[in-house]
Amino acid sequence: MANTTSAHKTSAKGTIASTGKILVLLTAAIVLLALAPGGTAAPKGDDETLRQYADKMGFGIGVFIQPRYWKRDPEHQQIMGREFNRAVTFANKIQAERGHYDFELMDEEMQFAKAHNMKLFGAGLLYRNNASPEWLHFEKNCGGYTEQTIEPIIKEDIATIVRHGGDMYYAWEIVNEPVSPGHNGCWSHLYGGWENGGQAKMIAHASQYAHEANPNVPILLNDTFGQEGLDKAKVDDFFNLVKKVNSIGGHLDAVGTEMHLEAQRLRPTYLDEFKYFLDQARKAHVTAQVTEIDVYQGPAGAMQDPFENQKTIYYNIAHACLQDTNCTTFTTWGLYDTASWLHEAKGLTDAKPLMFDERYQKKPAYYGVLQALKEGRP
Repeated sequence: MANTTSAHKTSAKGTIASTGKILVLLTAAIVLLALAPGGTAAPKGDDETLRQYADKMGFGIGVFIQPRYWKRDPEHQQIMGREFNRAVTFANKIQAERGHYDFELMDEEMQFAKAHNMKLFGAGLLYRNNASPEWLHFEKNCGGYTEQTIEPIIKEDIATIVRHGGDMYYAWEIVNEPVSPGHNGCWSHLYGGWENGGQAKMIAHASQYAHEANPNVPILLNDTFGQEGLDKAKVDDFFNLVKKVNSIGGHLDAVGTEMHLEAQRLRPTYLDEFKYFLDQARKAHVTAQVTEIDVYQGPAGAMQDPFENQKTIYYNIAHACLQDTNCTTFTTWGLYDTASWLHEAKGLTDAKPLMFDERYQKKPAYYGVLQALKEGRP
């Protein structure tokens, strides 16, 4: 009996030792796999998402839908649906031919949003000349239109698209960047031009048509105020336009600021400038949104730790928005660095301005926004 017990103990010790070696090997293999090219070791608690905190507050965390990436990459769609509760779409060329509306892409976006319990933002119902339907022929003396002949076209176009969107949209942007040079070209010119109040009149009419088509969806006006922060003089011009539009019968419920910031050019006062924009929105009795944000990290050598600095900027803007209960949405201009518009439009081929890197891995900027969301509202 003593010999049998001793044998069992020896056998058991051998089994335990073997099991321990196997566990060590398995653990080492898992670590190596996680650190191999194409994978990174996930921080503790990395199953958290942006929208799980945004949803609790009824806060909008948004992303720009870029069809050429979104339609071809299932992972792109999975991350969007998991992390965001709002998404931006463009509506400026849906009437591809006079009287013919091509809703194919819009319907796909609406189906995606419905499947992931998201809401959509319709950007640029009316946009500058080169982004308007070709059949308008704005390149030739504004198509020969007058205010009287363009008015029914605007009304029909806006009403048809807004009604088609129904309750899947959380806001419609009536025109884009009205205070920026060009002032939306022919759309403004045909109503008398910027200098004569033509753009305010056009926006007032167009916003009223959108509101009549769906009174439950807010109508928004949006502009960009610089890459160094928010230019105060331009912010003032913008809010003067907002007040003018609403004073002459328009229907603007919300305003948005684009924040395509460049870290190496950023003024130390950028956050105060953003808070000034939020204050002006409250005074104008409209809600506010960050409608577009990305942060160029700066050229090589410009920053000691460019992505930690980028994280701080993302956190500061998201936190300031969340701390102002009149600020309702924070939207990034693209999902991951590969898809950034800065590469082609600005020639910044080294730009990595978004919250996910080229392999869809979360960057420090992501965790900056996550932290702001976890801190919540006041």
